[in-house]
Amino acid sequence: MNKATAIIATGLLFGACSWVSAAPILSVSPQGGAAAGQAESNFLATLSGGYLTETFDNNTFYNPGDQSVSINSQVGVGSFTSAVPGSGGLCDSGGYTCTKGLAVLDAGTTPFSGRYPVSGDNWLDSMDAREMSISPAAGYNAMGFYMTDPNDAGGRFSIGGVGFSFNDIFGTALGNGTIFYISIFDSAGLGGVSIFSNKPNDGYGLDNVTVGTVAVPEPGTLALLGLGLLGLFLARMRKRS
Repeated sequence: MNKATAIIATGLLFGACSWVSAAPILSVSPQGGAAAGQAESNFLATLSGGYLTETFDNNTFYNPGDQSVSINSQVGVGSFTSAVPGSGGLCDSGGYTCTKGLAVLDAGTTPFSGRYPVSGDNWLDSMDAREMSISPAAGYNAMGFYMTDPNDAGGRFSIGGVGFSFNDIFGTALGNGTIFYISIFDSAGLGGVSIFSNKPNDGYGLDNVTVGTVAVPEPGTLALLGLGLLGLFLARMRKRS
């Protein structure tokens, strides 16, 4: 566990316990399907009223294997854009071209290993984009999603201009096929979210993207959003001991 990771883990948890969030709060579950599923349940429990979840499984709307620079959620979650495409990897193989953008993939159309759906058959693939930008639908202050096989070469999230390094939140050695649940909260409302990759031939998959509202940012509610990252921090501490 490096020092930078410990600082970010504890700093985010302390931020989650304040009455008012001065900056975006990013929470990451421990690695693994069970831990990620529990983190999704915890996140959904913090939301007040209705919420929207995009599973990318409507094959009438999405044709697995087709690429597009921008993909709009058919349930209204928001839009996803390949702001800077990748190059030279498996997204430039077979019938795919990295510059054509993102793709909704399934087991029969993916050129990658390690990226997979969480529910249903499909997921949204970065197609090795150097930068994917997410524009959530207006009126929400929280978003959560599964991330499979996050960029092994390193990368970062940028949430409303605040940066979070992959090395700090995931660690420096990610095996093929890892899965995490990511949740984001900003009391000022969700702005743009960008995911950057450090290499042009490495990427990740997203699934079950949810947007909703944490109606009253009480300490207990926001602390729940931070528990995933604290668990990841403690798990790494145990592993190194």
